[in-house]
Amino acid sequence: MAKTLRKEEGLKAAFANFDVVAALVEKINTEMEDINQKNVKAGGGDEIGKQYHEKIDKPTADLYSLTSQIRNKLKAMSAHGQGTADLFDATDEHGAGMV
Repeated sequence: MAKTLRKEEGLKAAFANFDVVAALVEKINTEMEDINQKNVKAGGGDEIGKQYHEKIDKPTADLYSLTSQIRNKLKAMSAHGQGTADLFDATDEHGAGMV
């Protein structure tokens, strides 16, 4: 077990990168919404369109839900990681005053 904890200099910036990835996943979600709207319009209401939607609608919704969850987790990791880095900084400042 380590005797001391040490924060790497780039820790906060590294966690901020999760926001960048979350934004990319959000762009994917936006594209999926657009594609889904076009599929709904293009699929039609005839028998073939109904069969198409029976096969496609649920997996499309599931994929969108999954990517939304991934985006939310990435945002949470960014926020919590940056908060932890700030906590390490505050601890260092507090500890420096005690020495």
